[in-house]
Amino acid sequence: MTAAFERFAALHPGAVLVCFGLVGACVGSFLNVCIHRLPKGESVVTPGSRCACGEPIPWWCNLPVLGWLLLRGRARCCGGRISARYPVVELLTALAFAGSWWLLPPAKAFAACLFLPLLILLAGCDLEDMLVPDAPNFTLVGAGLMASMLLPELQGETGHAVAAMNRIHSAGDSLFGIAVGTAVVWWVRTVGTVLAGREAMGEADIILCAGVGAWCGWEGALFCLFGGSIVGVITALPGVISARVRGAEYEGVVPFVPSMAVAGALWFLRGPELVRAWHHWVSG
Repeated sequence: MTAAFERFAALHPGAVLVCFGLVGACVGSFLNVCIHRLPKGESVVTPGSRCACGEPIPWWCNLPVLGWLLLRGRARCCGGRISARYPVVELLTALAFAGSWWLLPPAKAFAACLFLPLLILLAGCDLEDMLVPDAPNFTLVGAGLMASMLLPELQGETGHAVAAMNRIHSAGDSLFGIAVGTAVVWWVRTVGTVLAGREAMGEADIILCAGVGAWCGWEGALFCLFGGSIVGVITALPGVISARVRGAEYEGVVPFVPSMAVAGALWFLRGPELVRAWHHWVSG
């Protein structure tokens, strides 16, 4: 980040925050294309945006959030319903970008603009098709290792006088996070499969937890798994209660990748605060 940008950000923090949000909304628009096409094995580049009926979509209809609102959730060409997933993803990504700049140091905020969209993409694919593509999942792992080497701040390795040593230590933390995320989820999956008599977790869950470990270290990987379990329980709770009230069994399926993605994002944004809150709660 250049000194000129630092000065501009210091003088106009609100403008920078809005710019981050607008860029995030545009990234969210692209994520919608990826969520729709990647699970189907389609290119995210060509063809251009088209309606389900085959008609090309005008540029103004693709404006993030605004396009959906102007069209009132209906296609301009055929009147077909446009899923609310489109504005939700765009707005969520905009908030993720703006929130990262608001909550994090500048270097980590820029890193979040890669980490958080990948989590949103993976969660969206799982919710949409119950299928998590390997490419963005493995990208999460590789990008986390690379980002940790370039930005030791991600792993909190800034204490050494020699910058190269900080990068080496940060890369080591990232690799250890990948190892812990892989090993812990693999064992949970193996034991759960034996006890339940069916596959307890998918391979995508293992890769995602390893990816969060690459960005957030071993503590982030553990929080991704166990914090994600809590998020999953909270998400399923209304359905379970509703089923019990009706005297029926709960038959819903709660995809685990979105829950893990929420936990990973929470740790990235507020990991140290969560640790302090935990220590404070344990110590009384």
